[in-house]
Amino acid sequence: MSDAPEKRKRVILSKEENEILQWLFVKTLVPVGIIILISSTVLFFGLQFLMKKVEFGNYGIAPGPVHQSVVQFISTYVFIAVVNILLMLTLSAIVIYITLRNIVLPMLRITREVKKAIETQSKPFITVRRGDLLFIPLVEQLNALIHKES
Repeated sequence: MSDAPEKRKRVILSKEENEILQWLFVKTLVPVGIIILISSTVLFFGLQFLMKKVEFGNYGIAPGPVHQSVVQFISTYVFIAVVNILLMLTLSAIVIYITLRNIVLPMLRITREVKKAIETQSKPFITVRRGDLLFIPLVEQLNALIHKES
């Protein structure tokens, strides 16, 4: 055996497969883009707010106003950080929801229907929702295989 790693064969995706991948990218990247835009906006306006509100200009000659400015700076920074953390958690929840709804749950449903067909030795048509674009070609092929005249 050779120590050289095996090269994968290049696969040219069909038009249908390209459409499915584009659909998945759009479906997941739109929420990601929106959250990134909101997060960037919060950071930008938060920085603008901090630049206007906080002044450290007296270099410690009058420590009272500087202390107040430092407290304002820290509290504003903590608020901005918490908002960004909440935005990232929201983004994670959206991505998990999209993955579950569009990949995991349809795959489980297809598996369940195939398992049921094997156990009952029946030949049902496996179905998926119209919106499950990723699995429509798979289900069509499974149905063709199941209902193939032997």
